[in-house]
Amino acid sequence: MDKVVNYYDLIDEDSRFSRNSRKIEFLTTTHVLNDVLPQQAKILDVGAGTGVYSFYYAERQHEVVAIDITPRHVSEIQKKCNEKGIELKAYVENATDLSRFDTESFDFVMCFGPLYHIIDGDDRNTCIRECLRVLKKGGHLAIAYINKYSVIPMLATRDPKFIRDGVIDKVVNQGVIVDGDADCFWTDAYFTSPNEIEGLLMDFDVITVDHIGTDGISHTIQEYVDKLEETEFNFWLSYHFQTCREKSILGISTHGLYICQKR
Repeated sequence: MDKVVNYYDLIDEDSRFSRNSRKIEFLTTTHVLNDVLPQQAKILDVGAGTGVYSFYYAERQHEVVAIDITPRHVSEIQKKCNEKGIELKAYVENATDLSRFDTESFDFVMCFGPLYHIIDGDDRNTCIRECLRVLKKGGHLAIAYINKYSVIPMLATRDPKFIRDGVIDKVVNQGVIVDGDADCFWTDAYFTSPNEIEGLLMDFDVITVDHIGTDGISHTIQEYVDKLEETEFNFWLSYHFQTCREKSILGISTHGLYICQKR
């Protein structure tokens, strides 16, 4: 995971939701989770980045613990805690090892980044197993993933030199790109599909609660969504909320969110 840490050391993760086409993912995720979360829940934010979700829920009186594999991110969270006067614990940890935390100690677990970058199947299973271990019975796990069917359309609008057989095979058939490889357009990354993510979680005997496309096609057509004025964007957001569970839109959404309940 060193390559992933090095990548995030170089980018401004804090600005990720600054544009219309990107913040729709955050707005949709919180819109959905607010209907599932119990009042004053104890939440573990696995792969918290610089803490955008952690602070959102801590400011709403939930008890939040954040972990991230990138030390700079954790330092930024701790700095913001001091600036905002918010009590929020943050640790440098790997999503595949949550041994710092006791079994069944959280009401809700958010895993919003790790699956993007865990390229080994056994490690992905370990990540999910650990998230469920620290979750109380009846608690909820929300897992974000990148939909492989959205990637090639996105590349066509951003970096068409990667539209070639090798990249298509790695994304659609293998589901993995590796940093340093000639066909790598990001860093170590894992791509899956709505059906595959549901099948993966069913192996853990959980109860499906919800499954949504958190940005629909907004990320793919970002040039147009970013130009929408506030009123227009609010109408677009309303349309998106009404359609984000539609199977055809879920199938092309850049980011997906699967929510399940531990038996």
